[in-house]
Amino acid sequence: MAESFSKEAAKEFALRRLRITPDTAGKSREDIPSVIRDTAGLQYGGHMIELFNRFQDFRSEWFAYWFRNYSLTEGHVLRGALRIVNTDEYPYYFKATRCVARRRSYHRCPESLTESHFLALGFLRQHGPLTPAEFQERFGCRNPELANFARRLLDDLYNYGEVARMGRRNQKPLYHALEKLPYKLDMSIVTEAEAKKWLCLKALGTYGPFTVEDIAHWIGWNLTETKETLSTLLEEKKITVVSIKGDVKTHYLKVEDVAYLDALEKNLPEHSFIKILFNDDALLLGFYKRLNADFGYDWRYPQLSEGIVWRAAVLYGRDLIGEAIVENYAKSEKFTVKKLILRKNFVTFNILSEVRDEFDRHARFQKKILNVTNAKQLL
Repeated sequence: MAESFSKEAAKEFALRRLRITPDTAGKSREDIPSVIRDTAGLQYGGHMIELFNRFQDFRSEWFAYWFRNYSLTEGHVLRGALRIVNTDEYPYYFKATRCVARRRSYHRCPESLTESHFLALGFLRQHGPLTPAEFQERFGCRNPELANFARRLLDDLYNYGEVARMGRRNQKPLYHALEKLPYKLDMSIVTEAEAKKWLCLKALGTYGPFTVEDIAHWIGWNLTETKETLSTLLEEKKITVVSIKGDVKTHYLKVEDVAYLDALEKNLPEHSFIKILFNDDALLLGFYKRLNADFGYDWRYPQLSEGIVWRAAVLYGRDLIGEAIVENYAKSEKFTVKKLILRKNFVTFNILSEVRDEFDRHARFQKKILNVTNAKQLL
């Protein structure tokens, strides 16, 4: 019979593994790699806000230090999104998501390489690192018959694993051949099958009890390949089936984490902290399809047509209690919070004050002045 756990214990497991609770927060520059490792990488664009929420007193230069030293790298993994991961884990993320890359309609990973690909790779080995625009111009000048295909050749080499990113120049990504990178990156250390098992275990180690659908959504796999990987891990006795009270779906958990979740079940901490989460926060992305059912609020990712850059989710302990629209324009001195919506049972003077204080903390991190309008709409 599968072991059974409460929803609150499962949520606490995820919050702690995602380094969101105050006692699991990072404290210094040295904690940057471990925080990124524990949270399974950062979505590029909102990565500074993700780190800000996971440190007691985060400083942006801490991240820059590790990125410049190539301990961190960028890559299109997990649903094809650009993520920042620990360099030593990049081959596992990469190989585990090639099945996704081979299916997508844009920037599709090729099944094999042609003579034109190897010509482009040889050029990059000799002249890299280059930005995509630099590669297109220089390679196209040297090989005019391939000028119109230069960007596609570079994308193919990147998606195939012969080329990787190595930082940025003037905010533009730099690409170089693997053997020319200033850090060790061996893509042959793992097969796709082994990488898939690794990434599945990564999902469960980060979020705790997850369903087939949760894992497939988080990574970008289809249900068939997700079930196949889970079946292999069950046979190897690396994962087990557990149940969550009030949820009829089958959940999976790493065997080594059963005792930890059981300890949380028996001694569940009380929390009253506030976090203002960015759209791409690991918590929101991981639980996206069940945020309302598990965390109590139906937060939805903003669409481009809405003209919203940041729909902040407000986390209070183990509950999502509302949202707000944040405007944080580079040329403005104001950090503007609009249309704050909170669940009625969480509208108290103390909570409202804490929410405002946390928005103010974000504003000061951005070196801006907090401006709150439409401060309270209640659900």
